[in-house]
Amino acid sequence: TKLNYQEFMNTRIQGIYSPLDWEMILDLLQHYPDAYIVTDTKESDPGLMMKEFQMLTDSATLRDPALLDRIIPQIYNRPMLEKIQRIYPFSNVIYTLYESQDSDEEVIDFVKDYGVDITMPENRATKTFVRALKRSGARVYVHTMNDVQQIQKLSRMGVDGFYTDFIAENDLKP
Repeated sequence: TKLNYQEFMNTRIQGIYSPLDWEMILDLLQHYPDAYIVTDTKESDPGLMMKEFQMLTDSATLRDPALLDRIIPQIYNRPMLEKIQRIYPFSNVIYTLYESQDSDEEVIDFVKDYGVDITMPENRATKTFVRALKRSGARVYVHTMNDVQQIQKLSRMGVDGFYTDFIAENDLKP
């Protein structure tokens, strides 16, 4: 079920974390100049998703247009890139493969043509695919990883970063 704004803002995440609205996220970006935000819109209606991106872009532009350089849209299919870029020419975009039916070759060609980065589930992260993506210019991420040994293994394979629920960078140091 969808929560309204008040319900969302009053619901602790994992019982301890305070939810943030977009204005609060922009506050954080202004306060922490080394922070970046990767979007993960759950809206399946393309028209509503574009409205969300328009609103995010408009409010960031009003606050400080430079913030848009640290907002990284995550796209779910290749056609979504063109739609997002019509709203704003984001300098970094991540294509997530968890819903994609694209072949490895189609993804590699898309990286070569458009310079997007890639995130994928662990089961798709083969040594051959990761190396080909990196040779094509992509940064490669794997999600959602909560096992230190698996993260270390994929890191040795060339994966650049990981989405995790709770593992901190210090947990990965020998």
